[in-house]
Amino acid sequence: MKRKLFWLSILLVVVLGVYFTLPLILEGMARFLIVRDKIEPAQLIIVLAGDNNGERVREAVKLYKEGYGKKMLMTGGPLAWKLTASEWMKKHALALGVPARAILLEDKSRSTLENALFILPILKKHSIKSVILVTSPTHSRRAKRVFKKCYSKEDIKVLSCPAREAEFELPGWWTRHEDTQRVMWEYVSLVYYFLKGY
Repeated sequence: MKRKLFWLSILLVVVLGVYFTLPLILEGMARFLIVRDKIEPAQLIIVLAGDNNGERVREAVKLYKEGYGKKMLMTGGPLAWKLTASEWMKKHALALGVPARAILLEDKSRSTLENALFILPILKKHSIKSVILVTSPTHSRRAKRVFKKCYSKEDIKVLSCPAREAEFELPGWWTRHEDTQRVMWEYVSLVYYFLKGY
């Protein structure tokens, strides 16, 4: 009888421990994905395609209007028919008051790695050595890691500034279907990119 009570007590302690610590662990998992550097002025603000609500463009426009970059580069290939993600983002930025002369486009890429690789010739052409990378919060660690790896030999400084007003909400993310998808997708993608050397 005493032995059964002992094991029941252990089981209760474990269950309670998991119940109270699991939210902290899960929140920590998502927090790990978010990389936000101390922002300083750069030569270019790069906006990565991939959101469906314009949060990345809005963040980049704020940075532009606050003087953190004199030009913006929209990156992203085909969306549908002849429309590309970069063109759609350019239209959004124009509507928010950014002049056309301040916007560059890269309209062929289909992945984070292609974003970094296809942008590099544009950076070299314009002698750009510092960039601010704007994406969604959960994508920011992978994006910065890929860009830093691709640009390390070129001595290009990469700062990460994920959208501050984002759809993703850190507290209780595992209780919301869309946020759960975002976090799980990023962990799968991190493993995939790690295996590819990024």
